Amino acid sequence: MPISFKCSACGRALKAPDAAAGRTVKCLACGEPIAVPAAEIDPLAILLGSDAASNHNSGEEHEEPPESPPPVRRPVPVREKPKPALASLPPLTSNEPPFWRRHLHWLLVLAMLPLAYSLLVAKSGDDLESRLNETLSEAPLEVQIRFLQAAESGASPDELIELLPEKRLKGAWLSRSTWAHWGLAAVATALFLVFFMFLASDGSAQPSHVAFVGLFTATIGVGTLLLVQGIASLTEGRLVVGNIVFMVIFSIFKFISFSYNAALDPENGFLLSFVGFTLGVGLCEELVKSVPLFRHSRKNRAGTWRGLFIWGLASGAGFGIAESLMYSNRHYNGIMGPGIYLVRFVSCVALHAIWSGSVAITLYLRREWFDKAERWRDLLAPTLLVIGVPMILHGLYDTSLKRNMNWLALVVAVASFGWLAFLSSRLYGRDDVSANEEMLREYRRRKKAMS
Repeated sequence: MPISFKCSACGRALKAPDAAAGRTVKCLACGEPIAVPAAEIDPLAILLGSDAASNHNSGEEHEEPPESPPPVRRPVPVREKPKPALASLPPLTSNEPPFWRRHLHWLLVLAMLPLAYSLLVAKSGDDLESRLNETLSEAPLEVQIRFLQAAESGASPDELIELLPEKRLKGAWLSRSTWAHWGLAAVATALFLVFFMFLASDGSAQPSHVAFVGLFTATIGVGTLLLVQGIASLTEGRLVVGNIVFMVIFSIFKFISFSYNAALDPENGFLLSFVGFTLGVGLCEELVKSVPLFRHSRKNRAGTWRGLFIWGLASGAGFGIAESLMYSNRHYNGIMGPGIYLVRFVSCVALHAIWSGSVAITLYLRREWFDKAERWRDLLAPTLLVIGVPMILHGLYDTSLKRNMNWLALVVAVASFGWLAFLSSRLYGRDDVSANEEMLREYRRRKKAMS
């Protein structure tokens, strides 16, 4: 606020800035030196501000000073993000499964060793008659008499074996009335389930789902197969005429019956037996094992091929274990030695798993075939193509065993695993290409960030 005062010589009213208080200045009118008094404190200026106090003291109106131009805003410098240090970045890696998981399915080859031994090394001759005679010769006389009377009256093999000491032939491992084969099934289930869990350790399949798939095929799947076989046997010697749909269904069951009879008839040669085993046993069993796989493929379109593959292995193993239980109860207990149980509960289970695992991979590779189907009839050809190779290998293997061509049966078993290895390596190759492309994209991103 300016200081107002008067010249002591001429009386002229003067004003001076606050900074001149206490200094001597010349009067603008008379030129006499005059001391500028100190600024007086105005209470109004404190309450209302300097502009109101100045107007009150001077009584004059003052023009507001012109607005000062807005300050020039200087651009704020943009701080560049620090470039990442190369040493701080994680190493470039591709998302590939570890070596042990990638090749873990080769353990299925080890499961074939008991089968190879039984086909190539173990005695292949049928010594049942000699063992039966030896068992009877060592049995008490009353046992021999009861056995011969029961045999003459047409008793079943089960009834005859029940009459023998310990209810088994000489050299048999288990009694005819034993439940030990259920324990073998439990051990086989545990071993294969652990194997599948290691395969699915990357999260491609849930343990509960894998266990459920095997249980489903071992119970509902095998039960359905037995029902189909029973209905097919009822069509023998019959012919129906009537509704076209009923006639088609009847013809399908009659064809299944013909195929099973052609497969099991000991008088049939290699070719007719092969047709029967392929179009009867192979077709029906591979279809039963593939039912959960078709559902998985339809419901989990975004799933990985490994998940479907493990489901296929589990479904085949469940079927193989259930089949081993039935064979043990009907044909092995009280009759066969321990070797056949090892072959049945290990090698045959692994072989069924290999066939259904191949179906699972083929189904994954050919999913578009089923996407194009508009009616249920359109699913027949793709389904036969998906299960075709395992179905043929299955039929050829059973035919070789029936014709006592053990070397050919072993070749078919090895070829079955070779087919599975070929399919899996094909998909692993695709995964490698995708993993390398992803790693290359990450490399380019890092290179751009470092530049």
